[in-house]
Amino acid sequence: MTHRLKVHEGRIGIVNIDARMPFRFGVVTIEKVASATLALDVSVNGTRLTGYASDLLAYKWFDKRPEKTPQDNVTDLIGVCGDAIAAASAMQAANPFENWRALDAEIHDRAIAAGFNHLGASFGVSMVERAMIDALGRALGKPFFNLVVDNDLALAPETVFDELAGMTVAEALPAVPAADIGLRHTVGLADPIFADEIAPADRRGDGAPETLEDYIAHDNLSYLKVKIGGTLEEDRERLARMSRLIEATGRDIAITLDGNEQFADIDAFAGYLETIRASEAVARLLGRTLFIEQPVTRDAAMAGPIDAAALATIGLPMLIDEADGWTTAFHEAMALGYRGVSHKNCKGVIHSLLNAMLIARRNSEAGAGHYFQSAEDLSCLPIVSLNADLAVVATLGIGHVERNGHHYFGGLGHLTPAEIECAVGHHADLYRSEADGARLVTETGRLHIASLQVPGLGTACAPDLDAMTPAAQWDPATLAARAD
Repeated sequence: MTHRLKVHEGRIGIVNIDARMPFRFGVVTIEKVASATLALDVSVNGTRLTGYASDLLAYKWFDKRPEKTPQDNVTDLIGVCGDAIAAASAMQAANPFENWRALDAEIHDRAIAAGFNHLGASFGVSMVERAMIDALGRALGKPFFNLVVDNDLALAPETVFDELAGMTVAEALPAVPAADIGLRHTVGLADPIFADEIAPADRRGDGAPETLEDYIAHDNLSYLKVKIGGTLEEDRERLARMSRLIEATGRDIAITLDGNEQFADIDAFAGYLETIRASEAVARLLGRTLFIEQPVTRDAAMAGPIDAAALATIGLPMLIDEADGWTTAFHEAMALGYRGVSHKNCKGVIHSLLNAMLIARRNSEAGAGHYFQSAEDLSCLPIVSLNADLAVVATLGIGHVERNGHHYFGGLGHLTPAEIECAVGHHADLYRSEADGARLVTETGRLHIASLQVPGLGTACAPDLDAMTPAAQWDPATLAARAD
């Protein structure tokens, strides 16, 4: 059956959230964030109901131009969400894929014309897209996995990529959604590795781990994602300390590296990597590394083919993240020599499904695992954002996920008591109550997520927008964000 969706209206609520631990990546240290939640009124086959989407308004990631302040970044993201809601509301009823394609084209055109960028445009589209999918699942009584494999989204991939003609999305996905996923802990540039790096007065003392050493032991970690800053001596010493810590644990821990666009071009990154590899401890760490994420700026990454000599020096697969700002970006990147692409709900759900299909089709010739998809979004917070992202990762069949909001932010403390009660009651495998609130369950090194197979996009709970500040009344100055 072809399902028809009509968007009517939407409203966005904003909540400010103080960081538990400061998070530094690239040129910014995050100490406070704003979370946006969208409630979208949608008619599904004539029945009107509400779908939800939520995400952090991450500054200095979507748009890293130095002339833009963090407050500018957040204002731009709220604006593009508003544009997407208005554009979707003006469209006639259509199937989910047709709605998405029309919205994607319009918002990207409008964002570029207004001086924004593709990655920011994708955020606005994805918020509306996720809420539409959530509404569809709630209307049909189906979890996201079933919506996808039953093609309730009405995907027509051949209209985007000719090579996907005759292929179904189910061919690119596991037979069943994952019930648990490996936890990949992010090590930010300001994160302490050992206890001696935290002054006693700076200890949080909240009962949760504070150092990387603590987290590896507490959460039984098998995966780490390590941010690199591009400063040779600082990075070399920091990576060597991590390498020695990992070796001392005796655990088989795999690493991914994230460059966060810190290098001007691929030759600069290859030279950097060759230099730090001269440290034996760093070389051993690189021997544990699975892939390297977006080391060069998004424009440079897509400017031309990767130099073969530089690629040989790097010696590890590379994936695009910030450069994956539009629907065909990964298709173009594979032709340049990139092998991987990140999944993030904030870049788009259908976007990631199409990338999964491209990978499956290409790997049928290149060999299993040659091209790959990773799960990269530490900033997802409970309930709506985190659950939705994990529901999509479970459907894509990605084995481990970057997830670190429980480290940088204080559990479920940004939610109302009723929202916390719903999260713990309906998703007890993922969240648990404690004396001082509720937290994500992380101690096994895996996230247990069978409870996400509920109608909609991963959550049985509805957010309380009445407890949030309406977007039109929220003041960006309340972030008091700072750039380094």
